[in-house]
Amino acid sequence: MNHKMRLGPIAIFLVVVAIILTTLATLTLATTNADKVMAERFAAVTSARYELEAEGQQFIRDYDELAAAGAVTDADRQATIEKNGYTLQIRVSQPDGNGNFEIEQWDLKKNWNADDPFTHIWKGAGQ
Repeated sequence: MNHKMRLGPIAIFLVVVAIILTTLATLTLATTNADKVMAERFAAVTSARYELEAEGQQFIRDYDELAAAGAVTDADRQATIEKNGYTLQIRVSQPDGNGNFEIEQWDLKKNWNADDPFTHIWKGAGQ
């Protein structure tokens, strides 16, 4: 008995499936790499901001100790802390008779970079 198998349609189907799977695998790899890069950037930014917050809290603790001792000067009332392109500006009020004070300014900003590639993005019709 002589049986003939026709592999034409099956072979074309398998080639198409292989091409689709290869394309999807490539896209998955590219997306995974982009997600990793963005996660690393976010981790660096978050780490820098948390370090600034910790240093700001230390400034408040130190100021609180000075206020409790009654040894506060005008120079002790403010601080500017910079780290990794971020700036934290802190200003506190003069302590009252009980050593209590208020935080007047707690401002965390990212420093502007003139070499930033996104400075040339269209800013709206008014620009």
